[in-house]
Amino acid sequence: MLPSRGTGIFVLVLVAGLVTGGVAGGTTVLDPDSDGVPPLVELRDGTAVFDADTDDDGLEDGAEKRYGTDPTAADTDDDGLADGREVAEHGTDPLEADTDGDGLSDPDEIEEYGTDPTSADTDGDGLADGTELLEHGSDPTVADTDDDGLDDGPEVTEHGTDPTDSDSDGDGLSDGAEVHRQDLFPDADPLRTDIYVEIDTMERTHFEEGERERIVAEFDAAPLGNPDGSTGVTLHLIDGGTVPWESSTTTADLNGYRSRYFDRRGMGYHYLVIVEDVGGDTRRTNVIGRARPGTMMVESLPGRDRTGSVAMHELGHSLGLSSADFEGIDTDRYSFGSYPSVMNYNAPGEYYGFSAGDGSDDFDDWSALDEQLFTPSTSSVSVAD
Repeated sequence: MLPSRGTGIFVLVLVAGLVTGGVAGGTTVLDPDSDGVPPLVELRDGTAVFDADTDDDGLEDGAEKRYGTDPTAADTDDDGLADGREVAEHGTDPLEADTDGDGLSDPDEIEEYGTDPTSADTDGDGLADGTELLEHGSDPTVADTDDDGLDDGPEVTEHGTDPTDSDSDGDGLSDGAEVHRQDLFPDADPLRTDIYVEIDTMERTHFEEGERERIVAEFDAAPLGNPDGSTGVTLHLIDGGTVPWESSTTTADLNGYRSRYFDRRGMGYHYLVIVEDVGGDTRRTNVIGRARPGTMMVESLPGRDRTGSVAMHELGHSLGLSSADFEGIDTDRYSFGSYPSVMNYNAPGEYYGFSAGDGSDDFDDWSALDEQLFTPSTSSVSVAD
């Protein structure tokens, strides 16, 4: 047993060795826990001299010194991820709760949203991940959330369209098609309702420009709101060509015309053919037009504005109006005063216009169209960026 004086000297030497990295009993005492931090510094900073990772966060105390993190706190930036995981697994900054500054915390990006916490714009669409989630409801991992052919960033910053709705204006044409396919849809606006009609005219018949302009004007003045704050519908009447003359045309013939002459099938266009005579007359009725959704046949009539009035009536059917919506359509049951619409058989032969629901027994044609507007198939339309 050492005398007490000798014991005191031994303890003093041991402590001095720990503090200074000196020599005690022939053994060099530099860094007991091998964390790269001298014992004196560990004692000063409150870290464990004999534990390389004081806060058990996966980073040794010496490494924390290099990263600038707190070796006594497992999660320096208090973001829910241990400092060691941030450095070793995710490459995130353990000093910043939101490494990429996109408005989402690092653990939320990793564990909840599946986004990259080191990239502010995971899908590269021009919108920060946080902006997509918190402001627009779009998917920060998919560049084109609504699959309309427009990336979310351009939808928001350039076009003003909704990145979560492929058809912002509800006209049946995708936003991408309206923006990128002006060759198919000239002057289309993804924030205003557009309707396209291809018109073929039979030899020896006419559909005067003035009549077309009246129909277009009625649609332009429609009491329907658009996402851009405007009201109205833009009706595009596109000439298709001339078809051979026939003295009378039946519904079966119309199907043949569609298959032979309709150039824009599958492209969202309605089809109208102006003919010499619509077959099907009886002793009691003179048939001057027929239509089903997407397809119309109108007889070329003598007299100013009469052909255009019938064309607007049949266009109403092509767009979706029918007697199933209102019993006053295609009948003379209601006076024109109570139901002022071109869909009413009591309408004057030169009248143009759909009803807005202002009459005594009135039906709102425009509201019905707004709710159930029929747009023909767009299966043949591809959108190229």
